[in-house]
Amino acid sequence: MSWNKNVRAQIPVEEAEQRLLPAPARGIVVATALTAAVVTLLAVAFATGWLAPAHAAAHASAAAKPAPSPVQLLWRLFLAVAVIAVLARICGVLARRVGQPAVIGEIVAGLILGPTVLSTLAPGVIHVLLPAAVLPDLSLLAQAGLVIFMFSVGLEVDRGMLRLHAKVIGAASQAMMVVPFALGVVVAIPLYATFAGPTAGVVPYAIFVGTALSVTAFPVLARIVQESGLRDTRLGSMAMLCAAVCDVLSWCALAVVLAMTKAQGPWAAIRALVLTAALCAVLLLVVRPLLVALTGRYAGVPVPGSVRLVLVVGLIFGLAAVTDKIGVHDIFGGFLAGLVLPRGTVLLRPVTGQLGALNRALLLPVFFVSIGLQVNMWYAVARPAVLIGGAVLLLAAIVGKFGGTAVVASAGGMPRKSALGLGALMNARGVTDIVVISAGLSAGVIDSNAFTVLVMMALITTAMAGPALRWLGLWQPAGQPATARSDSGMPAAPAQIGS
Repeated sequence: MSWNKNVRAQIPVEEAEQRLLPAPARGIVVATALTAAVVTLLAVAFATGWLAPAHAAAHASAAAKPAPSPVQLLWRLFLAVAVIAVLARICGVLARRVGQPAVIGEIVAGLILGPTVLSTLAPGVIHVLLPAAVLPDLSLLAQAGLVIFMFSVGLEVDRGMLRLHAKVIGAASQAMMVVPFALGVVVAIPLYATFAGPTAGVVPYAIFVGTALSVTAFPVLARIVQESGLRDTRLGSMAMLCAAVCDVLSWCALAVVLAMTKAQGPWAAIRALVLTAALCAVLLLVVRPLLVALTGRYAGVPVPGSVRLVLVVGLIFGLAAVTDKIGVHDIFGGFLAGLVLPRGTVLLRPVTGQLGALNRALLLPVFFVSIGLQVNMWYAVARPAVLIGGAVLLLAAIVGKFGGTAVVASAGGMPRKSALGLGALMNARGVTDIVVISAGLSAGVIDSNAFTVLVMMALITTAMAGPALRWLGLWQPAGQPATARSDSGMPAAPAQIGS
């Protein structure tokens, strides 16, 4: 026995592995027989029709087109975002050359990629540029860009100037918003059958249309004021402050509409509004002073940029998730994050600047395209009821905002030219109104017809601002330094807004 063990120990490893199957010939025979049996069974199944398309119909849709691999999906998403960013940049530059804000061109870029142009003229091209597989991811990026945009809007609100001129600005802004709001409610009711969402009640629908007509685009107006040379003038300061207050009132009205739409019954709507008011009070009275103290205390501490970015982004999307959970739109949370976060601090200024630059370059153009993909001007033009209804809303928007603002400004002592200029500036609705309109569409308050005509209303009223200021002689030539002048040419500091 010991001799056999020694012999086995001396057998090479390769031979031992070969002898792991003591009878290899019989194993091969059995394996061949099993393979033949399986092939025979498959042949019988095919011959009897078990593998025919009729039996596979239930799974045909799932197996017809395999899903792209993650790396392929990521590559297509990157290409789609790149195309969107480049087209938005080109259209923005062209808009500036014709005397319009760049944002007008960026929104037009979305219309070009939507059913209004490419999807109608060259559907194959749009499917190559924006394949269906990346649309859900683009929608997610658009939502992120929208929330960050609302954070920037809240961040730009000049709280100090609002406190300084609270009574004058508050009263003027309220009147500037009430007139177009009332006109919007009045004209919306006869158009209920044409523009209301399938499950929207008359009251939330009418309030929403009134809100959409009373909005002033604070970010777009800020760009128009800067490009027109009115930044440090009494007119420019008045417009900026009134637009900020109107935006806050508009978001409050939108929160009411969304709470009424999402809530199951009046008590649920009241609960959502009470929770929203409580959240605003806690953020403004407790969280903001705490953040001011902390950012001032740790201003000289070398906090890593990645940590600061995570904190800011966490605050933005955290509040967006909270407001969405309460029952209002997530954009309201982004706006509150901008109001709460201290502006211009050494600790957070680089982060907010970099985040805003990234959002303007990539994410916000994706949002514009997502809007353009839902706008079909040809469908609206082909339906007389939609076209007439859109014209009525456009007229009500211009008369209510432009006319109402000019009347209030004239009554407040502004010269006629400045009063008309303020009306032209406040009439610009731009991106802010498009955000409101998209929220109404996603909540089911309005249908796609109303969405199309309201988006066009926002674009037309925004495009009117520049030519109106030039016609009034209030647009300063490019390159001329902006000076704080009244209509008589004398200096007028922003502190004299209420005079």
